[in-house]
Amino acid sequence: MTKAAATCGIPWRLENGGCAALPLPADDSIARVARAHVTGLLPALGLCVQDVDDVILMVSELATNVLQHATPGDGQSGAELWVYQRTDGRGRDELVVKAFDTLRSWRPQAPAGPMLEHGRGLEIIDLLTQGRWGHHPSRSRLRTPAVRGKATWFALPLPRTARRHRRTVRMDEPHAAKDLHALLLQRGIDELSLRDELGISLLSGRGDLTVWCESATFRWCAASGESGKLPIEDITEVCEQLVRIWECMHD
Repeated sequence: MTKAAATCGIPWRLENGGCAALPLPADDSIARVARAHVTGLLPALGLCVQDVDDVILMVSELATNVLQHATPGDGQSGAELWVYQRTDGRGRDELVVKAFDTLRSWRPQAPAGPMLEHGRGLEIIDLLTQGRWGHHPSRSRLRTPAVRGKATWFALPLPRTARRHRRTVRMDEPHAAKDLHALLLQRGIDELSLRDELGISLLSGRGDLTVWCESATFRWCAASGESGKLPIEDITEVCEQLVRIWECMHD
């Protein structure tokens, strides 16, 4: 974990269920810096050489896409690279890489879709991930206060050798709920209060969003009607989903 990530309060190392968050420059070195960041992170996950080569290529394309399509005119992009693990909804673990930038909207799409607008880089990512990539509204991790923007991401399956590493520090429900509350506060979402209700840890505020933590699972429901659930070991992904929902509801 970088010093910047540690001071921002990100609680765990990448291999222990946390998210590595690293700043990216707003110049032509962005792809090289992104590659160097990820090259230093991946060995802890037990990935093979071919896996690493594919990841590094896609990281380079993701960073280049930010420089070409999401850098403001003043050249101050505030771009960040995020790397973490999550379950894929089918009982398998996957590696997630996201590039955050402060350009709120995805640029208007041509009739053929977003890849025509954003170029060959996303075509490569689409091919190597078999379509497992996308973008969504989000908030920064390394700025205080957090700023609004979007995250462009891709995901790849992890080998079994990496799965043993994905273990959060505190697995009981009250502590997990407290950790999630802290993560949301870091992202500038301070309207959710934490309380205990009939033995269930609960995050809620103004009726917009409610999160329950029970039976080693986070469940949530938003005023928009969107709902979901994930095991508490996926607290990083839970936080990402809640930030995305919050941003969509407060556009």
